[in-house]
Amino acid sequence: MDAIWDRVVRAAHGIGSRRGQGTVEYLGLVLAVGALLLAVSVQVKGGGSGIGGQIAKAMEQAVKSVTAA
Repeated sequence: MDAIWDRVVRAAHGIGSRRGQGTVEYLGLVLAVGALLLAVSVQVKGGGSGIGGQIAKAMEQAVKSVTAA
């Protein structure tokens, strides 16, 4: 009977663990960056000379510099 109770207690302690918390935080970060990129791409629509176009050009240059390295 004690062995069963020990299992129940260990299972109850595991409910509040932080295991996997980093994965959830990284997923949230990736979704936030994706939403930002989507918002910028919707505003650009052809790469105008406004702030959206400037951001798009800067991002394009950053990607090119990373992939060319």
